[in-house]
Amino acid sequence: MKSPKVISIGIRELSHQKVILAAWYNFLKESFDQKKCTGDEFTEFLKANVMYDLDKDQIELMLSGSEQLLEEFKKSIFG
Repeated sequence: MKSPKVISIGIRELSHQKVILAAWYNFLKESFDQKKCTGDEFTEFLKANVMYDLDKDQIELMLSGSEQLLEEFKKSIFG
C-alpha cells in the first residue's frame, strides 16, 4: 500500500460530522466493491481522526486514503 494522503474538513455542527462520516463509509464501500481499494486499505481508510481547533472553534475531521480516492470523494461531496 502506498503512503496514504490526508484531507482535513472543518465542521462546526455535529450533525455535519455524522453526514460526512456516513458519506465517507458509503464511498469507501463502493470503492471496495469496485476493487478500487483492497480490504486492508478499506479497513485502514475507515479510521478517521478528529481534532478540535480552538482558534476556529470547529472540529477538524481528517480522512486518509489514496490521493485518487480522496480526490474522487471531494468531488462527490463538494462538487
